[in-house]
Amino acid sequence: MTLSPASRRLLADLEAEAAPEDHLAARAAARAAALAAPGRVGLDLVEDLDAGGVPARLYRPRLGAPLALYVHGGGWVFHDLETHDVFCRHLAHTTGWALLAVDYRRAPEHPFPAPLDDVTAAAAWIRGGGLEPFRVDTSWLPGIGDSSGANLVAALTVRDPARLDAQVLMYPPVDRDAVLDAEQSNAALDVEAMGWFWDQYAGGADRRHPEVSPALAADLSTTPRTLLVTAEHDVLAEQGRAYAAALDAAGVDVTAWQVDGAVHSFWRQPERFAASRSLVVTVGALLSTWRAEAGRSPD
Repeated sequence: MTLSPASRRLLADLEAEAAPEDHLAARAAARAAALAAPGRVGLDLVEDLDAGGVPARLYRPRLGAPLALYVHGGGWVFHDLETHDVFCRHLAHTTGWALLAVDYRRAPEHPFPAPLDDVTAAAAWIRGGGLEPFRVDTSWLPGIGDSSGANLVAALTVRDPARLDAQVLMYPPVDRDAVLDAEQSNAALDVEAMGWFWDQYAGGADRRHPEVSPALAADLSTTPRTLLVTAEHDVLAEQGRAYAAALDAAGVDVTAWQVDGAVHSFWRQPERFAASRSLVVTVGALLSTWRAEAGRSPD
């Protein structure tokens, strides 16, 4: 399928942007743009917290809402709570799910395993009752991640399979040695950029370490229930499909979808992509169904 009109517009905008001098300038520019962005949905509670020593932000749409752990993308190098704030508010408001978004340390200043350690610590803090004063339901805990954040969620299920009850992975990089499809390179993500991101995050680590490349874990059978979404025009699409197939072969309950016409990063841009808006609703409904099937009370 050809690029969707929304994807074409996004790529044109990205191609027209001036390249920042370095990753610090890129971070600052993205943060400034995010802080200036309109469209912040009001919620019952939005509060910055210390999640077991890790900065985090709680988004609660209502008292008693079920909670998901959210891990943002950005190649392990870019983005933070502010760049994803508008989207996390939209996600919580639309789905009725509370989110704890993790502000993990970023590479190259803090390479593997520091970002994963932070995500692990935040999840342990939730499981240990850290959110009890905030009246959200943590009895069934899914993790949601986009891009490198999806890698960290998947890696958490390798490190500690019991920590999450389900994982939702948006266009995840899960195999550092996977051959990327150069024909799918575009301004949203290309082969060269993905290689650079891997080098910043895990340049000094074993390429096949299962916490770096979760798809290469020796035993995937303990992976929790999974929704994995790929974008058709994304250099990561093939490895996402391969990971879903490996999970299925290992006996994991996995649902895998491809969003036709889409490019990397579409999920967190509902103002541009109808596919994002539809997917947000679907993810919320699916998580609520899985939670009910696990024996948790319906909302």
